[in-house]
Amino acid sequence: MKALATILFVIHILCVAGIVILLLMQAGKAVKVVPKGLTHLGLTALVAGIGMVGVRDAQHHQNATLYPTYNYGTLAAKLAVLLVFLYVAFKNAKAESITRATWMTLLGLVVINIGLAGSLK
Repeated sequence: MKALATILFVIHILCVAGIVILLLMQAGKAVKVVPKGLTHLGLTALVAGIGMVGVRDAQHHQNATLYPTYNYGTLAAKLAVLLVFLYVAFKNAKAESITRATWMTLLGLVVINIGLAGSLK
């Protein structure tokens, strides 16, 4: 169970890092677009995150002192931020270009989600 939790965690972290990298690669460009793969990384991060919560719940039932549950309020906030991110990304995925405000919104939502992840205990 611990190996599965670690694998899901690594997948989740790699997806979030990939999202940040894809967005930052657009920083210097005059015409910004939603990078190919951004929505896939977001969905993969979502699935890995849900898997991590499920595994942690199973671990908590086996040993509650070693594996405390997550703060579900923070998880709900992370889910809401990710769903807004995915909505904006999917809405603009086929556009020829996106505005700087849209790009900053996507980047800001990722940064907010990273900050929320830091408060999970």
